[in-house]
Amino acid sequence: MRTRTIPLIVLSLLSLAVGCRRDDDEPTPVGPSGPGGGSGTGTPTEVAIPANFPPMPIPADNPFTVEGIALGRYLFYEELLSGNNTMSCATCHSQAVAFTDDGNQFSTGIDGISGTRNAMALINLAWDTRYFWDGRVLTLEDQVFQPVRDPIEMHDTWPNVVAELQA
Repeated sequence: MRTRTIPLIVLSLLSLAVGCRRDDDEPTPVGPSGPGGGSGTGTPTEVAIPANFPPMPIPADNPFTVEGIALGRYLFYEELLSGNNTMSCATCHSQAVAFTDDGNQFSTGIDGISGTRNAMALINLAWDTRYFWDGRVLTLEDQVFQPVRDPIEMHDTWPNVVAELQA
């Protein structure tokens, strides 16, 4: 146990030191399809990126818009995404505990079935290159479709979700 504790303490202190350093630079604004802007539907918007972060990769076919951000937030908390309309993404990724599953060893889906892993924390996802614990998905755009149709997690279908949202 002691051999695991020391590296964790060192890693925590290193993370704290890097995360708390003073930035004299202003965050770099990122436009609708990356630095320099782009075209798309909706109202383009910018997201401030801390100066010590690399540029945010933004797919040309999924630019930042005011409407897109509002829709994403709405859907994250929408329980109609689950088969029995009782679970949203926020059920297992609770904002109150840094978008984690609050200390549960395994996350539980709508049918009361425990998964094989805990829901991952949602931190700086735009910079990730692999999603889920096993890295089976390579883009955030593809990741969001998986939990809805997973029989253990939300146990629904996208045609059903779309019909319920349109009703």
